[in-house]
Amino acid sequence: MRIKTVGLLSGVAMMLTSLTVWSVTPKGGFEGTLRAEAKTYGVPEVEVETWKFDDGGTVRLEGRLGHAKVAADQGQENFIMLRAHAPAGTVAQTQAPLDVAIVIDRSGSMAGQRMQNARDAAKGMVSQLRDGDTVSVITYDTATDVLVSPTPVNATNRSTILAAIDGISPGGDTCISCAIDAGMSALNGRDGAVKRILLLSDGEATAGVRDIPGFNRLAERARDMGCSISSIGVDVNYNEQIMSALAIGSNGRHYFVENASGLPKVFEEEHRSLTQTVASRGEVRVKLAPGVRVRQVFGRVFRQEGDTLVVPMGTFSVGEEKTLLVKVDLPRQAEGLEEVADVSFSFDDLATGQPGGCHGSLMAEVTDDTTEAAVLDPVVAGRLSRAQTAATLREANRLFQEGQAANARAQLQSLRRKIQQRRNAVAKRPKPAPGWVFDDLDVQAKAAADAEAGFAVPPSASPAQPAPPPRKSRAQVRRNAEAADAFSL
Repeated sequence: MRIKTVGLLSGVAMMLTSLTVWSVTPKGGFEGTLRAEAKTYGVPEVEVETWKFDDGGTVRLEGRLGHAKVAADQGQENFIMLRAHAPAGTVAQTQAPLDVAIVIDRSGSMAGQRMQNARDAAKGMVSQLRDGDTVSVITYDTATDVLVSPTPVNATNRSTILAAIDGISPGGDTCISCAIDAGMSALNGRDGAVKRILLLSDGEATAGVRDIPGFNRLAERARDMGCSISSIGVDVNYNEQIMSALAIGSNGRHYFVENASGLPKVFEEEHRSLTQTVASRGEVRVKLAPGVRVRQVFGRVFRQEGDTLVVPMGTFSVGEEKTLLVKVDLPRQAEGLEEVADVSFSFDDLATGQPGGCHGSLMAEVTDDTTEAAVLDPVVAGRLSRAQTAATLREANRLFQEGQAANARAQLQSLRRKIQQRRNAVAKRPKPAPGWVFDDLDVQAKAAADAEAGFAVPPSASPAQPAPPPRKSRAQVRRNAEAADAFSL
C-alpha cells in the first residue's frame, strides 16, 4: 500500500482532525479520507513520508524510523532516531553570559611542566572571557581550595585572576568528587547563564567518591542544575571511566590529552563552544504509541514517565549536533499505518530570548511484504553502527586491562569486518545513502584499526612476571574511551 497525504491551505484544521481520528478510522480509510479532502478543496496530492520529519529553527530536530515499513500481523523491533542540531550561521540575538568553573588537579603528579601547561591553559580561557562573564578557579588534591570565588570578569580584576592562577602549586592525593562539589557550589544560584565545569585531572580518585555509580550521581546533580562538565584527562594514568561518566551524565565532553602541551587547544575549543551557545536546557520527550515498548536507549541518560521517554540534551552551540537512538518493540498490527511515537523537543532559545521547541510524529507502514519490512534505513544503520562501535571499544578496553590483549584484538578485528559488511550493505541500497554515512563508517573502521594496533603488546621477557602495558597501549585505552564517548552521542 502506498501512503499519501495532502497539503490543505485553508483546510488545515480539517486535516488535523483527520489525523486525530485515524485510530478509529476503518482499515484503508486514512488514505481515502485524505483523497476526499484533496478533491473537496481542489488541492493536488503530495506524497509525504510519514516515517520521518524535520522541524525547528534555532535548533532543528530531525526524526526517522529505522524501518519505514514493518511486517503485518507480527511483533517487530524498530528504531527511533532523533538528530538535534544548531545550523551553521545561527546567531544569538543577545549572547548569554558565561559562568565557568575552572577546576584544576594540583596533586603531586601534576608537578613540573604539566602544571605549567595547566596554568597557561586556564589563563588563556580567562583572557578570552568577555567583560561580565563569571569565572571561578578551584584547585584540588585531597581537599579543595577556591582560589577565585565566582567573579564577574572586567578590565580591573582580570590581571588579579591571572595572578591567582600563576600561584597554583602541586600538593597531595586526588579527590575528584570534592572538586566537582566545589565547582557546582561556585556555579549555583545564577540563572540565565551558560554553566560549565572544566575539570582537569591526571590521576585516579584516591579520596572522596571513587565508584562509577557515585560519579554518575554527581553528573546527574550537575545536569539538573543546568551545568555540563567537560572532563579533561591528562597523560595516561587517569581513570577514563570516571571522566567519561562525568561528561556523558552531564551532557558534556570528555577529552584525552596525551601531552599537557595540548591543553590550550582544548580550552580554546571549550571557549568557542561556550561563546557560540544558542540554546540551553534542551529536553526531548518521546511519547510512545499504545503497545510500543522501549527495549534500549543507546548512550544517553533518560527517565521514563509512563508512556513517555524523557531525555535531557543540554546546551547547543552553532554547528553542534546530538543524536538519540532508541530500540523499540512494536505490537502486532494489521495492514495500514501504525503510529509509533510523537516527539517534542523544548529548549531555552538564546537566539530569540524566548522558549524554543520542535515537534514531529513518526508512523510506520504495516505491509504484507516482509522483504520491504526487513530494510533498515541507511542513516539509522550508520547511527546503530556508531553505538555498536562505542560498545566494542569499551569492551576491548576492559579485556585489555584484564590482561586479555589477544581477546581485545580479536574483538576489534571482528568489529572491522562488521563495519565493512555494514558499508557494503548500505552501498547496495536502491536509494543512495548520504555520503557522510560512508565517511562516518570509515571513521569507525579507522578507530577500530588504531585500537587493534595500539593493543599489540610485545611479549614479556619473563612469563612469570609480565611487564606492565607499555605507554602506547595505556594511551590507546584513553583514546578508545574518548572515541567511544563521541560515537555514543
